[in-house]
Amino acid sequence: MPMSRTGIWNSKGFTFLELAVVLLILSVVTALAFPVIRSLGSSDLKLSARHLVRTVYFLSNRAASTKRVYRLNYDLKEHQYWATVRSGEGEFTSVDASVLTRTTLPRAIQFVDADTLHQGKVTEGEAYTDFYPVGRVDKTTLHLTDEDKNVLTLVVNPMTGRVKVYEGYLEESGKKG
Repeated sequence: MPMSRTGIWNSKGFTFLELAVVLLILSVVTALAFPVIRSLGSSDLKLSARHLVRTVYFLSNRAASTKRVYRLNYDLKEHQYWATVRSGEGEFTSVDASVLTRTTLPRAIQFVDADTLHQGKVTEGEAYTDFYPVGRVDKTTLHLTDEDKNVLTLVVNPMTGRVKVYEGYLEESGKKG
């Protein structure tokens, strides 16, 4: 390409070689990024677990600060969870949507089961975890899975309300199932 008087290339388009190099670079970047993009689906499992852990922490703190009993409900069939609060009459009613809304797990994520203090191991239907004003929480073990059969175990400590997350399916006793 001829140079103009100002020293800048005078270009009217791209050469075949330039286009080929750009396509080669895009192909290499795509090939390197594809496995990362594909693995983002499995991170949905970890993101769902994190959101559930934050919900447990929130309800534990909320129960202590408001001196009310809160309940985290799990619908294993619909793959949803939501919070309720005990009213003065002893019934559990929905919490204000500005506080916490019903959450549906992503399409690829589902509950395997829930092992709770009052209900034992629940594999279908609904289960729940209660949060008390004194800072205690019902001991609960939850199992989440994704479409690739990856499993995370969430264990709620009844004394602190803290949650430990383990890879794989662990029973309450800590043994792999």
